[in-house]
Amino acid sequence: MEKNDTVCAISTPVGEGGIGIVRMSGQLAHPILKKIFKPNKNSNFYQPRTLYLGHITDPEKGGTVDEVFAVFMHEPNTYTKEDMAEVYSHGGYAAQKSILAIMIGQGARLAEPGEFTKRAFLNGRIDLLQAESVLDIIQSETDEELKNAVDQLGGGLSRKINGLKANIKEALIGVDALIDFPEEDVEIDKKGMLLSLRSSVQEIEGLVDSYYEGRAIKDGLEVLIVGKPNVGKSSLLNALLLKEKAIVTSFPGTTRDLIEDTLHIKGIKVKIIDSAGLRKPMDAVEREGVDRVNQKIPKADLIIWVLDGSDVYSHEDKEVLSKIREMSIITVINKIDLSQGLDRAVLKSAGLQWIEISSLLDMGLEELKNEIYLRLMEKGFKKNSVLITNIRHREALEKTAEAIGRAITCMKMQEPVEFTAFELQESLSHLGEITGETCPDDILQGIFDRFCIGK
Repeated sequence: MEKNDTVCAISTPVGEGGIGIVRMSGQLAHPILKKIFKPNKNSNFYQPRTLYLGHITDPEKGGTVDEVFAVFMHEPNTYTKEDMAEVYSHGGYAAQKSILAIMIGQGARLAEPGEFTKRAFLNGRIDLLQAESVLDIIQSETDEELKNAVDQLGGGLSRKINGLKANIKEALIGVDALIDFPEEDVEIDKKGMLLSLRSSVQEIEGLVDSYYEGRAIKDGLEVLIVGKPNVGKSSLLNALLLKEKAIVTSFPGTTRDLIEDTLHIKGIKVKIIDSAGLRKPMDAVEREGVDRVNQKIPKADLIIWVLDGSDVYSHEDKEVLSKIREMSIITVINKIDLSQGLDRAVLKSAGLQWIEISSLLDMGLEELKNEIYLRLMEKGFKKNSVLITNIRHREALEKTAEAIGRAITCMKMQEPVEFTAFELQESLSHLGEITGETCPDDILQGIFDRFCIGK
């Protein structure tokens, strides 16, 4: 990215719509806009932050491209902290593409993915945490996911990280004083310093622990549907999703692979996964399907164990229970619309409770979804205000805590103060990876490459 470049891009999705937005950022944003935009009235088009109605024209070929609104915004009070201009055209792709081509013809270049947000970060308007939250807002699918992303854009997590930095820097100042003035009788509050560093470690551990909850909001928790063949697992998946995601037949063993989709329950994202029936495999393909289920079981956040209410409790049912007994389980009795053959006393004697449903008639599904929500809440989903949703952040925080821990050990063991200073500097470096001060260029580029071009 060249700082003096002026970049442009279409910032609305491709396709038909009421309005399409084409934006520019850089030194030439206003000069280019003045060349290509003709306001309807002879108004002073130098007034920033004022929306003008007019037409985009092609200075080279002549002719009008579209009737638009246009606005110019003067730096530094813009998204990128550079001069910016935006054109609000009709939503057809041809109009937006033509406007974009005219801007490029007048000296702008096409923006790279995420370059507007990258410029906002490099120009100091936002830190890397906030930049990543912009992408999270764009990709949000649930209310809770959006709320958490907006909180991070507002600087909630950044303030936590900056508070940790301040504590570590304060300790480092005292340690550096001992290094810089070894002949002087410098006194530091070693006890207070240790208490402050231990407090920082506890705060970091709390943030790391919030990753489970953050992942639940951002990526979704995994709910695996298991059971012997032909109990209605695929029918249950389709009924919960309100669409025909999985093939349903009367033949046992139809599902041979893991089939998943996303379900939103009370603001949280749930990955609901159908699976092959658990039994002794009849062929190599079914064996592979059963192996995949067995590998998935210990990784799932919640298991829905489906039983056929119209059939007796079998040896295969018992085998399934033995595989999932140590997991968090919701027991579901399906096909209650048919004559019942399942002895509930067997489940009761095993200490199990159950929900009775009919996937065919949509009976009991709301009760099941509510139970799914409650079980996932029990696993730690508490809707805290500041959450870690990114594995990169969690790993950097874990490294920070380890470095502070080593610094504490150095102080307690009365090792050379240079060792303590080194570990404290390491901890600051790891925190800087989160907010962007010490993040390597390849990681930075990878983050912004995930953005769309217009953002």
